[in-house]
Amino acid sequence: MKKCMLLLLILGLAGCQEDMPEPESFGQKLEAKAASVSSADKAEITVRHVVQGSQVYVECIARGVTFNADNAGRKGKIIVTVDGKRFDEYHTAAFVMKGLNKGVHHVKVDVVSRDNTALGLQKQFYITIP
Repeated sequence: MKKCMLLLLILGLAGCQEDMPEPESFGQKLEAKAASVSSADKAEITVRHVVQGSQVYVECIARGVTFNADNAGRKGKIIVTVDGKRFDEYHTAAFVMKGLNKGVHHVKVDVVSRDNTALGLQKQFYITIP
């Protein structure tokens, strides 16, 4: 009987490896959004954001751009504008925006070179802070 139960357990676990569920972050069900924008020179940017309370977790993936000073390639930085006003500048691909007021905000993410030359990589989206 124990061998039969063990066999069923192994088969059950082996069958679950294909469709493993996504883990829930921060102990709550959060909605993550992603979008891609392509320009004429095939440069692409993907921006994902998650709103939790008054904080917004943002991840930017820009093909061909590195935010690490040690890596080779086009070095860039991220300039974030909220409701038409410059919010902050980031030198990492993932960052947290803190201290936003309640309400709906228009967020614009621009990836530029270290000397502020436009790379043509930008994404705009709306967020709601509860």
